[in-house]
Amino acid sequence: MSSLWLYCITLLFVTRSSSLNILFVSDGAAGHVTTVYELAKTMKNHNVTFFTQQLAKSYVNFETSATFHVIYSNDSTEAAINEKKLEQELIGVYVNYSFIDSIFYSTPSALPYVIQFLNKTIDILMKQRFDVIVINGLLMWGPILCDAIKTPCVIQSPVSIPNILNLNLPNYFSLLTPTDMTKATSRLFNAIFTFRLAFSSFFKSLPLFYKVFHALPRVPGPFYHSFTLKNLLLLKSKNLHLISMPSTFYVSTIEDPYTKYLGAFIDETEVNLTDDDLTHWLQSKKMNSVIFAAFGSTSLIPHDRMLSLIIGIATFLIEVPDSSILLALRNVNYDTYESVLKTIDNDQIRYIFDSVERVKVERGFVPQKWILQQHSVKIFLSHCGMGSIMEAFYYEKTVLCMPFNMDQFSNAVTVVYRGVGLSLFVPNLSPLESLITPYDYRHYAFTSRDVQEKLSKLWLIAIYQQAVKQLSVEMKHAGGVKKAVELIEFFVEMNGTFDHFIPFEATLPFYQRYLLDLFVIFVLLPGMIILFVLVKYCQRQSKQKIE
Repeated sequence: MSSLWLYCITLLFVTRSSSLNILFVSDGAAGHVTTVYELAKTMKNHNVTFFTQQLAKSYVNFETSATFHVIYSNDSTEAAINEKKLEQELIGVYVNYSFIDSIFYSTPSALPYVIQFLNKTIDILMKQRFDVIVINGLLMWGPILCDAIKTPCVIQSPVSIPNILNLNLPNYFSLLTPTDMTKATSRLFNAIFTFRLAFSSFFKSLPLFYKVFHALPRVPGPFYHSFTLKNLLLLKSKNLHLISMPSTFYVSTIEDPYTKYLGAFIDETEVNLTDDDLTHWLQSKKMNSVIFAAFGSTSLIPHDRMLSLIIGIATFLIEVPDSSILLALRNVNYDTYESVLKTIDNDQIRYIFDSVERVKVERGFVPQKWILQQHSVKIFLSHCGMGSIMEAFYYEKTVLCMPFNMDQFSNAVTVVYRGVGLSLFVPNLSPLESLITPYDYRHYAFTSRDVQEKLSKLWLIAIYQQAVKQLSVEMKHAGGVKKAVELIEFFVEMNGTFDHFIPFEATLPFYQRYLLDLFVIFVLLPGMIILFVLVKYCQRQSKQKIE
């Protein structure tokens, strides 16, 4: 018996000693924290600490993860309320300004929360040692802190955005596609647009940079020099980047050893849901008979778009008798829906939306991942946030995009270009207007006919389903969260460096890579010598003739 106990204790010690202490860091926004949480859940053999804002509790149920040690940036009872108020304030900014301008207008309001989050991150790192830190890509200070304490850093991002300064690639905000970049006019516009955006952003960011720079902490210890201007400008940290969307989603780019495409970060563990009216309704439907409509946590649907949406959906449901729709409307969107529905006099439309068998309207939170898993769902009508469309593609659902702000417009254009869905948004600015107000598409419009026709195309034309199935296969083949766990463990074992995986050619200086040194020595210098000799010879011949 004693030998058995000794064996068990030894086994327990070995298991614990081989596990890693991992810190996961993410802000509390829905589209950011959910993906990092999916990855953290898979780290079952390691000691996980999850640091976030209390806002995250609106979107993630941490109580189901008993093995997690969750830390919040602010433990006060008012923190969740204040963070929610800030979220609503930022929504208002993004509704009223272009995406580029809204970044500058929203930063002063968000800055105190950002600095508080940063200070708490430093406090955690001062008190505890971690083997690796996994951080959301939006939190740009992560690599700086990891470099200061010499800890491997893993950055999770939904997509690898092409280098905005590479003029051979379509600018992310220009909404140009790779096909457009084969035309001379588009290449010219891309270059002008990039310079216009760069200069405009530079001058707007100068006063903001001064304010942010002076708000950054100077804490005694290993982080004291982390946020000096010299360190911010010269630091070249090497971090492992884990990307969820295929690198070809926007435009195919060359990946380095520190950038790994792993597919969607989705934990496929079966979700245990309450047996309620929603689950009964959805599970009673036939295969590929339901449209699921959800618009994220921050989108506000204007009255005119809601009207077009309701009439277009109703027209489609009337034309396709076997179809149904699950409509998830949060907060003020539900109030807008009710007020618009009351103004519609068409009895047929009102009858459709009063039919609980055809239309199911959910006012609060819905389990989006579980819904997209269901075989009864065929089309996902979405705001086209990156997290939402990743889940849709992973579960082989075609997407009809209705974007509102931020990256959603670019995502919508790419969804159409890749053939995995359609969009109610069509770029409505001329090249000149796009240069004057870059990436400002807030006021686009669509008709009820657009809604009905595009739903019908996705419903009837098989090529969209084939394209999204191919994308799903690509994402699942990449490995997802399971592969991410293995890669993080491997990265730590390699002491946080993949330098020896870098191709030799990429390690060469610019002049060696393009043989400029050999060109100078064996072509340019001999050429100059020969030219010099010829000139001297010609001068001598000319002089002799004169004499």
